[in-house]
Amino acid sequence: MTTPAVQQRPPRPKPLGVEIVEALQREIIGGKFKPGQRLVERELIRRFRVSSIPIREALQELQNRGLAVKRHNCGCSVVHLSRVEVARICELRRVLEPQVMEWAASRITKEGAQRLEIQLRELESAAKAKDYPRFFQEDLKFHRMIWEVADNAYAMRALETVVGSLFASGIIGGQNAKRLDLRVEVQKHRRLLDAISDSDRRRAALALLEIAAGFETYLP
Repeated sequence: MTTPAVQQRPPRPKPLGVEIVEALQREIIGGKFKPGQRLVERELIRRFRVSSIPIREALQELQNRGLAVKRHNCGCSVVHLSRVEVARICELRRVLEPQVMEWAASRITKEGAQRLEIQLRELESAAKAKDYPRFFQEDLKFHRMIWEVADNAYAMRALETVVGSLFASGIIGGQNAKRLDLRVEVQKHRRLLDAISDSDRRRAALALLEIAAGFETYLP
C-alpha cells in the first residue's frame, strides 16, 4: 500500500511590518540608502501606504539589527561608522562569533542543519546570478540562522548589532566589493555549515574566522 504524497501548504504571507523591515534592510545593504542617510518617516508612510505605527516599529527593528541609529532631534538614519568603529566592531566579532559557531556545532539538530542547507542554496543562487545586494542579504540571514541554532539570546543580540552595522557600512558601494568572488565566499560558507553539521566545534570556529577575515578585506 502506497502512502499518499504529503501536500505542501502554501507559505503564509509575512506580516506587513516584517515585509517593511526586510525591504528596507535589503536597500540599506544593497546601497540604495547610503551610510548616514536619513530614513524619513513621512516618506516611508507614503511609500508603503501604512500608518506611522508599523513604520516606527520597522525603524526600531532596524536599530535593533544595527542597521540604523536614532539621534535626538535628527530622527532615524542609516548607521555610519568611522574607521575606528569598524576596527573595534571587527575585533569584537573575531572574539564573539567563533564562540557562537562552537555553540551552534554542539547544539545543531537535524532539522536545523536542513534549514541551513536550504539557506545556503539561496546564497549559491545569488552568487551564480552575481547579485551582490541579494548575496549580502542572504549571507546575513544565513549567519542569523546559525546564531539562532547556538541558542544564546544575549550573544545573538550583540551580534545582531555589530554584524548588522558592518553590512550597513557601504560594502556594496566600496570599490573592493567589485573584486569579491562570490563563488569562493559560498565555498567558505559550505565549510562552515559542514563543520557545524558534523558537530566539529573547532573547525566551525576556524571557518568563521576565515569568513570574517575575508569580509573585512572588502569593507570600505
